[in-house]
Amino acid sequence: MDENGLHEQLRQLQTKKVGAQPALHKPLLLLWLFGRYLDERSSVTTFAAAEAPLDHLIDRFSLRKVPASQPFWELERTLWTPLTGDGSPIAETPRSAKWLRDNGARGSLRDEVVNVLDEPRGVFSAADVLYEHFAPSVVDELRSAVRLVPPVFLRPAVLKRETPTTTSKLSPTPRSKSKEVPIAFERSVRKAVFKWLEDLAAQNGGPIPFAQLTNFTFEDTRIAVLNPQSGIHKPAKLGSALSIKTVYRRPTEERPYEDELDGSGRILRYKYRGEDPLHSDNVALRNAMERKLPLFWLKGVDPNANYEAHFPLWLTAERPEEHLFEVSFDGPPQD
Repeated sequence: MDENGLHEQLRQLQTKKVGAQPALHKPLLLLWLFGRYLDERSSVTTFAAAEAPLDHLIDRFSLRKVPASQPFWELERTLWTPLTGDGSPIAETPRSAKWLRDNGARGSLRDEVVNVLDEPRGVFSAADVLYEHFAPSVVDELRSAVRLVPPVFLRPAVLKRETPTTTSKLSPTPRSKSKEVPIAFERSVRKAVFKWLEDLAAQNGGPIPFAQLTNFTFEDTRIAVLNPQSGIHKPAKLGSALSIKTVYRRPTEERPYEDELDGSGRILRYKYRGEDPLHSDNVALRNAMERKLPLFWLKGVDPNANYEAHFPLWLTAERPEEHLFEVSFDGPPQD
């Protein structure tokens, strides 16, 4: 399959209609899979991992509502291979979410699809074709929701550059345009966020339900302090990353990123988003480190989406050869 062949298949996806309302669950599953592939370089996912974010996307962007289970078993097999936990193919017949969960369902993009995505701009070009199924008015919001906004500095020469091997010299490093946000404002927001988190932890007697972490306001303005789709978050009003997150995984589940504490328990080794040091999320973390701005870490503690909030933490070193930052519980780096 070449790029033209993939694009034609994406345009011809069967989006059944009830009346005038198309069911856009297949394009949404593919967009989520493409965004996940860009982040994690993995074409495989479990239904357990896909269900919640896909339900959320369908609720926001598809006029006809269907459960996340439907695209998982229904998506065309020329693009996607769904299997049970024991490796048996899943037939193109209705399967409930419970059935998929109970049978350890997983799926993967076909190798010929991944080969096209790996071409320069391949994943973004394929996503552009999928956006044709949606009203133009929602495409920008959808791009953001599936984390497929092309970086403005996307250029093959940069992406192929050898990763530096020093702990602090990355040259040249693009800075976020919002870096000029006054540092006094950055600090004021962070101080208010930490007080808010402290109050939430006290109210809950410890871990905080994820649903309560979306309602922070500062000077009567709502500020999103985390991103459900990403572990690293820089609010639009700030110039540096404010939060990092490590989701809960059962002992038998593989983690997309191996964030871990060192032997002292006082340094968190937090992985890049992907491996590109120029990714905007990694740049946002670097900005926080260079400006000595504190952030908070949310650590998932159970499958019910409860999180321990650890704050304030400071980024103290970058290890580009290991694709990670070191985050300290003990204070900012010293000059």
